[in-house]
Amino acid sequence: MTNDDFEKAVIRNNQRLFLLALSFTKSTHDAQDILQNVFLKLLKYSEEFTSDEHLDKWLTTVCVNESKNYIKSLFRKHQSIDDCEIVSPDIFENSMQSDLYNAVMSLPKKDRTVIHLFYYEDMSIKEISSILKSTESTVKTRLSRARKKLKEMLGDEWINE
Repeated sequence: MTNDDFEKAVIRNNQRLFLLALSFTKSTHDAQDILQNVFLKLLKYSEEFTSDEHLDKWLTTVCVNESKNYIKSLFRKHQSIDDCEIVSPDIFENSMQSDLYNAVMSLPKKDRTVIHLFYYEDMSIKEISSILKSTESTVKTRLSRARKKLKEMLGDEWINE
């Protein structure tokens, strides 16, 4: 991978991977640390990608794995993710998008992750099950449960977002 290709990949994926890491950690600083690790792995990766889509999926998988590893690390063992403050990044166009994102962030981690991958990353249930190493039925159940919780929190308005 050339420096130019690397720079393009970082620019294209920076924001979405940051939000993915943030959905795991609920901390901007931790999400930035994870993002650095993801891009370091990309820099060290020696094989070629067949397309931009292949690269993006690889980065998503690495980001999910790095996020899981970070949460399991000794550094984080004594701090509950659920005790972290919900952050509202200044990247949303309106308050409704920000409210929706904060509602998603208030979900339990397993539900939050499938919602993020399905809606924000536009991944299929099959792709999500592969990345999370779960069965498709488990992903469907989590997605359904998370949708129900979001509907209770936000009403029907969020469905159009």
